[in-house]
Order: sequence, then structure tokens, then C-alpha cells
Amino acid sequence: MELTKGEKAKLDSKDKKILEQLQRNARQTIAEIAKKTGLPRDVVVYRIKKMEESKVIRAHHTLLNPQKLGYPLYVYVLFSCYNVKPEDETKFINYLKGHRQIIYVAKNSGKYDFTIGVCAKDYMDFDDILREIRQKFADVIKDIETLPTVQEYKYDWMADLI
Repeated sequence: MELTKGEKAKLDSKDKKILEQLQRNARQTIAEIAKKTGLPRDVVVYRIKKMEESKVIRAHHTLLNPQKLGYPLYVYVLFSCYNVKPEDETKFINYLKGHRQIIYVAKNSGKYDFTIGVCAKDYMDFDDILREIRQKFADVIKDIETLPTVQEYKYDWMADLI
């Protein structure tokens, strides 16, 4: 069941139970998920596969702690851009996506056109990254707003939306 853009997937309470378990710990075994959800193993495998195929599940990932990896500064940066040509926008996005210390890139609607998440060793490191972006894309960037993250309280917990 391949979904088109914007089409809502049809999920039921069994799918929700599976998604809740995957969001708690994506590394748990199928047997553990089956036990915790009360569903047979083959049903769990089938439903996970279907949710992956329909892009309800985009990826299974590990949430890392940047501080423990030597990057204690995590900053969201908001960019307001000029009326950018599509090819310049593509260059900008590809640059951001390819930067080693930029771990989040999103295109927005509203006052700010893009949001990125930057992991930095300190404020000098962060300033170097921003200066490099500003210089490379001076004709694209109109305004920048920075939001250093002090504490995250919730991250990607969407099973409750089902």
C-alpha cells in the first residue's frame, strides 16, 4: 500500500501498539514486541514490513547524546532567505545536508525558510560554521536566528497521534 504525498495511512490499534514499542526501543526483538503487544510474531513482522513499505516508518535510528560525543552545544538555526532561484536553493540544501556538524535540515513555511540543527564543540566552533554558511550563501540568506538548546523534553513521539 504505497501512499501518495499527503495521503493518510490506515492504521489500527495493533499498528499503534507496535509503533509504541518501536519508539520505546527500536532494538528490541520481534519476539519482545510480540510479547508486549500480545500479537503473534508473524503479525508483528508483517505489519512492520507494511508500515516500512508505506513510509509510515521512515527509519529505525538511535538517538545519540551530542554532549557525550564531544559536542556539548546543540543549536537550532533559522534562516530567512531572499526570493531564491530553485537551483540556488538546491545548492544551499545540499551544502547543509553535506555538512558534518549539521544534523538536521528542514524547509519551513512562514517567517523562516529553513531550520538546521548544528552540533558544535563550543561557541567558537559554532561561530565558524555559521560564518562559513553566511559567506558561502550571502546572496541567499537574508536573516539568521539562533536558538541554543538547553534541554530536550520530547523527541519524535508520534504514536499517540494514531
